[in-house]
Amino acid sequence: MLRIAIIRLSAMGDIIHSVSILPHLLEGLVKQHKQIHISWYVDSAFSDILEDSPNINTLIKIPLKQCIKDKNIKELYKIYKELKSHKYDVVLDFQGLIKSALIGKILQSKEFVGFNKNSIKEPIASIFYTKKIDIPYEKHILLRNATLAFRAFNLTPPSLEVLLKTKPFLGFKEHNFNINEDTKILLALETSKKNKTYNLESYLKLVQLFNQINIKPILLSYETKIDSSDNYYNIHAPKLESIKSLISQMNLVIGGDTGIVHLAWALNIPSITLFGATPSSRFSLTTPKNLHIQANKNANYDKNDFSINDILPREIFDLSLKILNERQQ
Repeated sequence: MLRIAIIRLSAMGDIIHSVSILPHLLEGLVKQHKQIHISWYVDSAFSDILEDSPNINTLIKIPLKQCIKDKNIKELYKIYKELKSHKYDVVLDFQGLIKSALIGKILQSKEFVGFNKNSIKEPIASIFYTKKIDIPYEKHILLRNATLAFRAFNLTPPSLEVLLKTKPFLGFKEHNFNINEDTKILLALETSKKNKTYNLESYLKLVQLFNQINIKPILLSYETKIDSSDNYYNIHAPKLESIKSLISQMNLVIGGDTGIVHLAWALNIPSITLFGATPSSRFSLTTPKNLHIQANKNANYDKNDFSINDILPREIFDLSLKILNERQQ
C-alpha cells in the first residue's frame, strides 16, 4: 500500500484548491499502485470542509491555530508526540509555510515533497523538503498544486483546462435552510481581507435589481450586521459543516475572491467571482458557468487597492442573467 500524507492546514479556499486535484492524482497513481491511502492534515478550525470527502481515507485535525493563540505549550507538545508516531511513504506540503513544513518534518516519511525556495511564500520552509518542486509562484493555484503532487511521483501534471473540470471531491450532509425560492442566488458579503470585499451598499443595489425580476437573494454574513428586510434572506454565521449543503442548493453564488465562491465551483454550482486587488489570472476558477469580473486589470495584491468597488451592480446583474438564462436553455 502507498501511504500518502497531505498537509494543507488552512484556509477554506486554499483547502478547496488543494483537495480538488486528488481525483486526477489518484487516476494516475492507481496504474502503479493497487492500494493507496490518503491522510490529510488540516487545522481543526477548517476540518469540516473536508469531512465526508470521498478521496480522503483519514482526516487528521490539528488544533494548531487555537493552541498558538492560547500559547498552550502542553497541547502543542502533545500534538508533536502524536505526529511523531505517524509513518508515510510520501508527505506533500501544499501550504509552503514554515509551520506546515515543520509538521511534515515531524512525520516519519521516506520522502517529503514541497516547493523549492523560488516557488514558495516562505522560502526557508523549503530546507525541510527532500524533494523540491520548481513552479513560478505566479502560476495558477490549481496548476501549482497539481505540479507538486504529480511530480512527486514522476507523473505528468494535467493542464489547467483539465483541472478546472471538477470531479466530485467534497462530500456533505443535507441541511434544510427553508428558502422558498425557485431561483436561489447567494451573495457572499465577506472575504478574508477588506480590499477583496465588495461593499454592502452595492450589494443592496444588486438586491434591488434582482427584486425587479422577482428574485429574493440570500445574503450570507458572519460579521456584517444587516437589517431585516422583505427584499432578501439573511443567513448569519452558518456552521462550516452545513455551508457545503447551502451552496449545493444554489442556482448562482456571487462574491469576492473567497472560499464561499470557490466552494460553488467545487460543487459544480454557477458563480461570479469579483476581483479587485488580486489577479484573476492566478485564482479564477473559470468555466462556462463559473465566471469572473476583474476590476483592476493590473492587480498585484496592493493592500490599498479597493478597485473591487468600481464594479457596478448592473454589470454583475447582467452577467448573472446571462448565466441563469444559459442554464435554462
